[in-house]
This record gives sequence, C-alpha cells and structure tokens, in this order.
Amino acid sequence: MNGPMILPWIAHKAGISEARAEQLWREALCHATEQTGWVGTSEYWECAEARLHQLIERESRASCLPTPEISSWVRLQSRMAHLPLLVAESWSLAWTRMLAAKAL
Repeated sequence: MNGPMILPWIAHKAGISEARAEQLWREALCHATEQTGWVGTSEYWECAEARLHQLIERESRASCLPTPEISSWVRLQSRMAHLPLLVAESWSLAWTRMLAAKAL
C-alpha cells in the first residue's frame, strides 16, 4: 500500500528514512482500523494521520538521543571553543584592574 504523497517530506523533516516512515504509516493504518472498526471513513483517515504524527514524533525524538561517548566529546569541543573567550575576558579584566590601579 502506498502512503500519502507528503510522507517523504514528513520523513525528511523528522530526520528518518522514507522506508521507516512507510513502516510507521502501515502501523498507523493498523491502529486506525482497530480504533474505528471501519476502513476508508473520514474518522479512519483522521485517526491514521494523528497516529502517524505521534509515531514520527516519537521516532525523531528517539533518534536524537546522543550516546554518552558523543555527548562527552561534544562537551569537550564546547569547552575548547569557549577557551579563547575566557582568555579574552581574563585579559580585559586584568587590563581594567591595572588601569584602575594606576589611576589611584
């Protein structure tokens, strides 16, 4: 069964593959069939679409969780990126204090 034409766009926006989005679409259709008992009604399609959005949101959140190794590496890179700013701040404070000491 083909999914909605917008399914590839939704998958790309959520950061998941089109194949996985099609699997989620089939799961949403099964859920809608169980919930409504009828196939093809407007209630059925609304239920399927709502379930698809729930499943894709869950899938995209699950795929965004970094592993501990990656998160520690990202923290290290963040600290390294902030070092020049910390050095500049320290120099400016030292310079300001030196000028204030000379003024007294």
